[in-house]
Formats: sequence, structure tokens, C-alpha cells
Amino acid sequence: MRKSIVSAAALALVAALPVPAFAQGGAAGAGACPPGSWFCAQDSQEQAAPAGQPVKPLQPLPDPEDASAPAPPLHKPPKYEPGTEGPPPVVVYQPPPPVVVVRPDAPAPYDYAPPQHAGYRQRPEWGFNLHLEGAAIGHGSNDASMGGGGLGLRLKPTRYFGIETDIDFVGGTDYQGDHRDETAVTFNGLFFLNPKSRAQLYLLAGFGLSGAHVTSDSGSVDQHYTYFGGQIGAGLEIRLSRSFALNLDLRGFVRGRTDRMAQSQPEFTSADGRTTNTSGGGLITGGMTIYF
Repeated sequence: MRKSIVSAAALALVAALPVPAFAQGGAAGAGACPPGSWFCAQDSQEQAAPAGQPVKPLQPLPDPEDASAPAPPLHKPPKYEPGTEGPPPVVVYQPPPPVVVVRPDAPAPYDYAPPQHAGYRQRPEWGFNLHLEGAAIGHGSNDASMGGGGLGLRLKPTRYFGIETDIDFVGGTDYQGDHRDETAVTFNGLFFLNPKSRAQLYLLAGFGLSGAHVTSDSGSVDQHYTYFGGQIGAGLEIRLSRSFALNLDLRGFVRGRTDRMAQSQPEFTSADGRTTNTSGGGLITGGMTIYF
């Protein structure tokens, strides 16, 4: 009986001896377990690695006093991608354009002089004029009634100035009671005072040549005269559109004879016997001008 007890105790002692030896050997390899310890905690600086991979040691923190140490990477904000949530879009409100009501019976606005831009240069205007006229030459005991018509060509290099050449044909009874036919060619300068308006006032001045054929009912008078003189006047032009206008003006003229019989046969003789070759009168003209 005693022999059995001793054998069992010896067997238990032999089985227990390798356990502390293995624990001591493992702790000694770690270098962190005190001698004689049965168990020891794993070093905090070591991390477990998956099976079959080596353990990576932790990198030490950089020294803040070391200037050569690399700076830690800066934090970059996350990149915005479409489809991810972000700030709400900015909405700009723009009011609608105003409503313009155009009456069908309203006339089109007149815009003869459009606004000029830098470098803009107005092109010259050409105009063709047709007109009727009434004339009065001198004064005397007989009522003079002469009328006719004519045509002209107008050039406006600017809105304020124009040049016009006219040819006119008039006929009737002069103040001496004789029948008179005249043809005149005149050259006039036109000065427009308010060219940006629909109704434009203008002044005119110029000179002209004319020829007359005078006859009497009794046949005692049959003369041809030529004249040179000047005229001055004022008028009104109404621009109904950019290419069409109406004209009305009043002109006064003075002229003298230039034919070879002027010195030997004066044209006018007064009651007291005075003679002259100078005459004057008035002319009223109305017509239209087509611009192109």
C-alpha cells in the first residue's frame, strides 16, 4: 500500500517538472517576465501577426526638436464627387422681361437720325426732287400770274448741309402785260437747322442763270433775254420716312440782264422815263423729295 502511494507521488512530480521550465524559458525569451513566474503578459510594443507573416515593429515618433525630421502629412479635405451629398445649389432669380403692347393702328416710330457709335460715319444721301411753283416778277399796273414746275437733284453729305441743282420752267403774264416763258437753272446750298426732327427747317442761298422769251398780243414785242442773279430763302421739309419727304419754301431773287442788247435796249422803262435791266421777284415752291 505504502509502495503504491510513493509511486503515484513520484509520477506526479515527474509530470509537473517540464511546465515551469517551459514557462521560464518562454519568459526569458521575451525578456519581460521576472524569474520564477509561471505566466507573463506579452510586451505592449509587440503586435500579433497573422500566421505565416513576420511581425512589423512600430515606428518611433519623430523628435519635435529635430529640424531634419520630415513633417507629418497634412490632412487633405475629402474630394467632392457627383452624386454625394454636398451644399445645396445656388439659385439666382431673374425677373421676366416687361410686356410690350403694340397697337396695330399706331404709326411706326420715326428714326431718321439713328444713334451713332464710335467709328460710325453717315453715308451721303442723294435725293430727287419734283416741285410746282408760282412766280411774281416786278410790280406794275398789270397783274402778273406766272407758274410752272421743275425738278432737281440734291446731295446731302451731312445731315446739316445739302447741295441742290434745279431746272425750272415757268410761263404766264409779266407785270407789263406781256406773255413770258422762262427757263432757269439754279444752284443752292441748304442749311438744315434741326436735322434730327421730322419737320426740319432749312435756309437756302444760291445763284442761277435764266433765259426768257417775251411776246405781246399785238406782236410789237418779241424779245429774248438772259439773266444772272442770286436768291435767298427759307423752307420746311417734312420727312415722312427715311426715303420720302415733302418740301415747301419761299425764295426771293434779284437778277440782271447779260445779253448783248442789254445796253442799247433796256428791258424796263418807268413812267418818268428811267430805264433799268435789273429785276426781282418772289418764288414759292412746293413738292416732294425721294431719297436714295
